[in-house]
Amino acid sequence: MLINVSGQTKTPHMSSWHNLSLWLHLIALAFWLGGIVFFLIVFAPAVRELNPSMGMRALNQGRMNLEAMSWAAIALLLITGIVNLILRKQGAGGPDGEFYTTVLSIKLFLFLAMVIHHCLQVFKYAPAIVTLTEKVPPETNSWPEPLLSLWQKWFMLLKINAGIGPIVTLLGLALIKS
Repeated sequence: MLINVSGQTKTPHMSSWHNLSLWLHLIALAFWLGGIVFFLIVFAPAVRELNPSMGMRALNQGRMNLEAMSWAAIALLLITGIVNLILRKQGAGGPDGEFYTTVLSIKLFLFLAMVIHHCLQVFKYAPAIVTLTEKVPPETNSWPEPLLSLWQKWFMLLKINAGIGPIVTLLGLALIKS
């Protein structure tokens, strides 16, 4: 049996499971936020350098890959988040303080906002983006306005998530320290 800094007892076995779960949580977070940042900073600017017809199709393919990776990361974040909460409750032996509860509530609210933004991207804008992209003739030299408008909305949600993500990360670090 180990005693941590706060005087709570933990078994070594549970501590290693908790550490593994925390690492998997961080890896999932890195994939999701890393994918968003890569898409915004590297992929999208590179696509602008292509001719419009090829750029539209490349951007759509990149979107599909980002969304697939994001769903896997979101699922892992949910699973490991629940596991982390359970392991913390088992190891704490008592109720969490007001600080922990407040920070966790804010973190969960912001995470939910990010998931809602992702759902809007996938279920509201992506189907229309796919449909309009398929209708664009291969020899086109400009982005059709309806398609461009949808991509701007899609990117706005991605940028919002890119801004919220680091806040959620910092809140998670505060939870680990508490």
